[in-house]
Amino acid sequence: MTPQDGARAVYRLGVLPSGTAGGDARERALAVARESTLEVPAGVASPAIEADLLGRLVELRPEDDGSVHAVIDYPGGIFDGSLPQLLNVLHGNISLLPGVRLVDVELSEGLCRAFPGPRFGISGIRERAASDAVGRPMVAAALKPVGLETPELASLAAGFARAGIDVIKDDHGVTDQAPSRFDDRVQRVAEAVLDTNAATGGSTAYYVNVTGPLESLTQRVSRAEEAGCGGVLIAPGLMGLEAMRMLAAGPTALPIMAHPSRGDVGPDRDSGISPELWYGLLYRLVGADSVVYVNAGGRFAWSLDTCNALNRRLREPLGSLRPALPVPAGGVQADDAPEWFRRYGSDTLVLIGGSLLAQPDPEAAARALVDQARRVAVDGESSLA
Repeated sequence: MTPQDGARAVYRLGVLPSGTAGGDARERALAVARESTLEVPAGVASPAIEADLLGRLVELRPEDDGSVHAVIDYPGGIFDGSLPQLLNVLHGNISLLPGVRLVDVELSEGLCRAFPGPRFGISGIRERAASDAVGRPMVAAALKPVGLETPELASLAAGFARAGIDVIKDDHGVTDQAPSRFDDRVQRVAEAVLDTNAATGGSTAYYVNVTGPLESLTQRVSRAEEAGCGGVLIAPGLMGLEAMRMLAAGPTALPIMAHPSRGDVGPDRDSGISPELWYGLLYRLVGADSVVYVNAGGRFAWSLDTCNALNRRLREPLGSLRPALPVPAGGVQADDAPEWFRRYGSDTLVLIGGSLLAQPDPEAAARALVDQARRVAVDGESSLA
């Protein structure tokens, strides 16, 4: 059971090289519990402080690969309701230890209430999408590559909107470069999408990339709202999770899509944080309405098990917070999209980027993708979740 107003964390203690000091699993787990909380040797703090605030080792679970999972409870009093302290306890100094990976976290209801979570989530994004998006997977496309001028990006967006794409997002590398300055792009691309929607009766949403200097984030988001954008894209790994939390907790009325760049959480690593925890729990906790991740079979060689686990974390109950929309991406091939529609189910926004742009007629290919999403019969949850 999660401690009242606290958290339960699971760390994978990997096998250390022979001769490395501190190789005993129990000693390592107790060191993690102490380092994350009091950070002083036993006997320095008073017995009362040790009893109230020291992390408590609950269980050691040996794994078949020789690693050990250490379950540690952190009391509510060690937290202060802020994101920096939550991260500091769960994976602060611990991130500096060799062979220690944070693989799971359970948060108390009290801790969950301290964070904004998705303002729109899956249901809110659906309400803003096409009427026929209910009950089917949604489709997203990307505006890239960097180097295209604003009129070219606007033309590309208009074609995707005519095709009925649900969400058009800037590539995260398209920021404020000379060929397409932010202020010009946000106005002209949003206008192209809105004009196309008016002509076709569609409801395609344009998510402009607001990743950039922190001091001008609020200004960029305001420009997106004024232009009529349907949402914003932000890369928390580049700007910090706190930037996304501030955005989600602020007055913006736009859904937030979180990009995974610079996550440093790839699967099969001995340290760091598991991707399903980083993207599936923490991104959702601090306000992402939809979360882009690199899909199995793409450029980044993530496993299907990891992707399924990430999808579950984005959708499963988390206190009173809304579920967030999974966005598989990272080299999804247009020809494979129907399989991902069926596998991940209706509560998914499948992002087809370069593969769609490489088609002889991207607009026609986009229209075919939307038609395929409409034809997919979704029965409850995803087939392999």
